[in-house]
Amino acid sequence: MHVGIIGGASTIGSTLAYSLVCDDPSNSVTLFEKALDAASGHTIDLRHANYHASEAPRSDGDARDEVGTVTYAPTDEIDEYDLDAIVITARVPPSADNEERGARGARTRELDANVPLIDAIADDLRAIDPVPMIVVTNPVDRIVYRLWTQLGWSRSKVMGFSLAETARVADAIARRHDVHPTGVSCPTMGEHGEYVVPVFSRASVYGEPVSFSKTERAEIVSEVLEVPFEIAEKRGLADSSRWVSAAGLLRVLRTLSSPERTDPLCLSVVLDGEYGFDDGCLSVPVTLTADGVDRRIEWNLSMDETERLQTAYDAIWNDIQQFD
Repeated sequence: MHVGIIGGASTIGSTLAYSLVCDDPSNSVTLFEKALDAASGHTIDLRHANYHASEAPRSDGDARDEVGTVTYAPTDEIDEYDLDAIVITARVPPSADNEERGARGARTRELDANVPLIDAIADDLRAIDPVPMIVVTNPVDRIVYRLWTQLGWSRSKVMGFSLAETARVADAIARRHDVHPTGVSCPTMGEHGEYVVPVFSRASVYGEPVSFSKTERAEIVSEVLEVPFEIAEKRGLADSSRWVSAAGLLRVLRTLSSPERTDPLCLSVVLDGEYGFDDGCLSVPVTLTADGVDRRIEWNLSMDETERLQTAYDAIWNDIQQFD
């Protein structure tokens, strides 16, 4: 699989590139960047990592066909590469003087800063044939919609990464049940932000359904919203939740390249009637193929979950309406 990472020298971009190389040395990665020196440095280091991931030295002459390449290039040269998927991690970094604690303040700042950036990226992408594209740039739901409208690609090709919340919800539930998070299932829909919608009605621990009081549900949502800011305070604004994001992105890319149908993942996608929404963008369960989003699945939700999903949609749609 050849993955192009726009913003490949960023914390999430470079961590994803490393994850791809180590997960399967036959993967090829191209880092697309304006910061070419940084991209070059990461590329050299990743080539060296690929040596160990490939368990080199190899005595088999055919081994050369089993190892991918690591390259870098300016974003405006993306049409020169044959890519299977694109991940956009580029963003305008926050600064200490404009960073507000709280999901809503952060999303407003990010929207104002990143829309011009994503428009410039769209200009470069118009030169290529559509391939599945995963957006990490925040606020994800608005940026996915903006990019989709700018490109005019099929809605099956553009999706937003929102699996970090699924992992955070699982961690919060696991601590309450004194189990490992990998034993927890609680898919997370809605907004990638303040109006996240954990689907507690489908929650389970090691396959057994579990329930939560209204207070417990509110506490879990609050924890999920606060933890990214706690991470930023401890590691610095220049860093990000790189590990959970890279691992989740790797999971999406594996799913795209899987020859078999896999379980649905909740990703931010453009809607056309699903859950009663004729337009806009929300995280909903989808299945993926090599061509992108295959199906958008409509689950039966509780009344509270339905109301929260409507609130998430309204918040996103209100911002979308402000686009020129």
